[in-house]
Amino acid sequence: MNYAKVREQLICNLRLDFDPVGIKFLEDYEEAEKKLILTHRAKAKITYCQFLTAVRQSRMALLLKPEKLLCQNAWPVFGFRELEKEADTKRHLKYLLDEDLAWKAVQEKAKLPVGRYKAIYMAPIDFFDKLDFQPDLTYMVCTPYQAYHILNDYMGAMKKPNLSFFHTPNSAVCAGSVWSFNNNTANLTTMCAGSKTSGKTEMGYVNLFIPGQQIKSTIEQQELRIEKSGGVSLLGNGSQPWPGLDVCKGCPLFKFEKV
Repeated sequence: MNYAKVREQLICNLRLDFDPVGIKFLEDYEEAEKKLILTHRAKAKITYCQFLTAVRQSRMALLLKPEKLLCQNAWPVFGFRELEKEADTKRHLKYLLDEDLAWKAVQEKAKLPVGRYKAIYMAPIDFFDKLDFQPDLTYMVCTPYQAYHILNDYMGAMKKPNLSFFHTPNSAVCAGSVWSFNNNTANLTTMCAGSKTSGKTEMGYVNLFIPGQQIKSTIEQQELRIEKSGGVSLLGNGSQPWPGLDVCKGCPLFKFEKV
């Protein structure tokens, strides 16, 4: 199993609309940059969401350095600065309308240690087959039902009977990424105000994060299900190619025979 196969399986079997993205948090980007595959660079400050949009929609390979990160909510999440109580509380008041709660929300977001990581590399997942390191995360923008199938295979591969996710009033993608990384487990978030607009998390999509070392096992589990049942779809009795026949369960009218 390589990352090109991971991409192929996700796109062909689950009909993902966008490329899966590999994300790597870099402690020493100056040394790592010599080994990276980079196709473009950001000319102006943009958000983490916008970086990821360029990768998943246009197959760009990018290096996000702090000086190119626009979103102030993402700065402390990635450990690029300490929290600033007054300013960070103010940024969250519109969501929660309570100063104490807004400050608590900021403090309890997932964060990387301040100063540890100097940059973030992101590229289409198959690019990592040509690199000498693995992605920390695989990030996908998908429909809820696509996420449902991926997470079922993830649970089967990781031997987890259930999953818990981490929702915050904003920072759905940046804090969503970091929580998955810190806890070494899958995460699922809705859009937030920033990812809906600047990050182009279009209506109906969700953000899905799978730790980089676990995505191959997830796709191997998908392959195992296909081998055993004949199809990836979990609709009805399964055994159908995606998306499978979606009809009312048990309806006596929906019966067919081969001719």
